[in-house]
Amino acid sequence: MSLIYASLKRAGVTRAFAQNFAPLIFLLLFSAQPLLAQTSPQQNPAQTGEVEHLRDEVQQLRGEVERLRTLIESAKPQLAANTTGERTEQSNAQVSPSPTQVESTGAPQRAAAPESTRIAVANKAQGGDLAGAGNLLRTDRITIGGYGDAQLRGSGINERGDGGGTLTFSNPRFVLGVAAVLSERHNIFFNSEIEYEFAGSEVEVEQAFAEWKVRPEFAFRGGIFVPALGRFNVYHDSNLNLTVIRPLLNQFIVPTAYSDAGLGVRGRFKLQGKMKLSYEFDIVNGMRGTGEEEEEEGAQPFSRLLGQAEAAEIGHVAMQDNNRNKAIVGRLGFSPFAGLEFGVSGYRGRISDDDDPGIFANILFFDASFRRGGFLFNAEYARSKLNGAEIPRRSPAPPAFDPNDEASADALAEFLAQPTPGQDGFYIESSYQARPRFVARHFDEGGYIAPVVRYEVLRMDRTLSNFFLNRSRTTLGLNIAPASTIVFKLNYLFNHTFGPVPRLSGEMEEEFGRRLLPFRGYGRDGFSGSITYVF
Repeated sequence: MSLIYASLKRAGVTRAFAQNFAPLIFLLLFSAQPLLAQTSPQQNPAQTGEVEHLRDEVQQLRGEVERLRTLIESAKPQLAANTTGERTEQSNAQVSPSPTQVESTGAPQRAAAPESTRIAVANKAQGGDLAGAGNLLRTDRITIGGYGDAQLRGSGINERGDGGGTLTFSNPRFVLGVAAVLSERHNIFFNSEIEYEFAGSEVEVEQAFAEWKVRPEFAFRGGIFVPALGRFNVYHDSNLNLTVIRPLLNQFIVPTAYSDAGLGVRGRFKLQGKMKLSYEFDIVNGMRGTGEEEEEEGAQPFSRLLGQAEAAEIGHVAMQDNNRNKAIVGRLGFSPFAGLEFGVSGYRGRISDDDDPGIFANILFFDASFRRGGFLFNAEYARSKLNGAEIPRRSPAPPAFDPNDEASADALAEFLAQPTPGQDGFYIESSYQARPRFVARHFDEGGYIAPVVRYEVLRMDRTLSNFFLNRSRTTLGLNIAPASTIVFKLNYLFNHTFGPVPRLSGEMEEEFGRRLLPFRGYGRDGFSGSITYVF
């Protein structure tokens, strides 16, 4: 038996096949051995025919053995591929970290074709958490990717949407994503994002968390992560954003790329047919009602001027809570079929310090996304409200403004710095990825051209009707992607304010600067463009 097993191993047969078929071959040869032993030169002619018959049977048995061996050799590649595929499928099922599928991400680029080497953690375009495409490094345990963009913005167009500035080049972000499988058996992985803003002038850890996916319906994570407060907050990456500038409500109602430190659970359930239900619930430090320097002159977060634009500076919320109350944030998503998803999410947390009167922020989001072929549609509505003894239910009318009177400018700046009772806003956007004949001929397989349109409204104080900080914006654009890893975006923005914008003049403008009254560019139209790359 051992000799047959060794012979099969030398022939290149796998261990499993050698163990399975060695007993069969041994049985065939053992049954033929007594027959061979009966043959001798002294046999009479009557026995000779029987011997020859037995030899023929032995020869047939040897032929069957050879055919069996040939069958094993020919089946080896296919069986090996099947084994690898089963392991890959099982591994991907284990480490896929997000309850949201690729059809609901709204990613403008096409998903890359699967490769033989499995990815440790899926990227966001595939429904996972990793930033970028994960192409920089891929192993069974580590995946590294990232993205970045370089922008050109016209006069009056600012990254945060508050106007001002001149025609300028900018490199707002370069993000490196690193993910690793910590335990394949227990399905525990780590994900991180390191963001270099404005050519490295600021370096922030946007995400750094570990997650234990017990089963598809339940996963537990802890660290610094991006809560699912709306759809865009999760998929805010430049390569997933249809336009150059982010939506206004994702800058002023929820902080841009809001991330926080805490603990959370999430998962998804398969319902009847193709329906799916996903959930996420997190307990985090929460947003703050003060900026980096509390004593700093000017408006603070949750004010009429800034909204929540600076309410979640990563260095603060991720390192130390400013009060004894933790914030809660969560989202429920429902997908009736592949490509369509509806979501509702909310946030509640105290924003004031322990020694200040209690002020709580409440934020509610509704989102929807639909994707069919190259067509994409996204929409979100957000509403925020402050609760506290010092927060009025409605705001008084803004003070009269005289561009040559310093006292009136002081009064307006003080009015804008006060907390806003509430905000709301929405955006709807659509795009169609096309591959006409010349694109298919000259671009890579994942290349496309896509017209883009977005309409959005933001009210920094929804209790005021003719307030100049309440505004709308229409963005028309064209995205050109010669490959799935790079997109050239061209946008033109039409801005409109719901009230006349005060204009400072001469020395008044220099004295107040852009911090106290940074609205000089509101209502102006402008051009923007970017080169967005993903790796």
